[in-house]
Amino acid sequence: MLNALYKKIENDPQLKNKVKILAAVQGQDANNAKMWKTFHKVPFPVVPDTDSKLGKALNFSPYPVTVLLDKSGKLVWVHVGAFESVDEVFPKIKQAVK
Repeated sequence: MLNALYKKIENDPQLKNKVKILAAVQGQDANNAKMWKTFHKVPFPVVPDTDSKLGKALNFSPYPVTVLLDKSGKLVWVHVGAFESVDEVFPKIKQAVK
């Protein structure tokens, strides 16, 4: 689903240069992050979060969560859990990006 979201964002002139996707694999090391990226053919960066620092900073446990941060690091949108389709979240991301 994230690959499809990435593609949709890259094809949107308003979002292409404003939104960057990055996956953090919580509780995993660099080797596992690389394997996940390769297995899922992920076109965006995948970084390890061995100590779950991102989850702790945002106060969430390891489960699918999608966050949108502005350039200053301020949280502007959150979606907890998996989403069923890109069309479910894309309009919300577009609305949050100004």
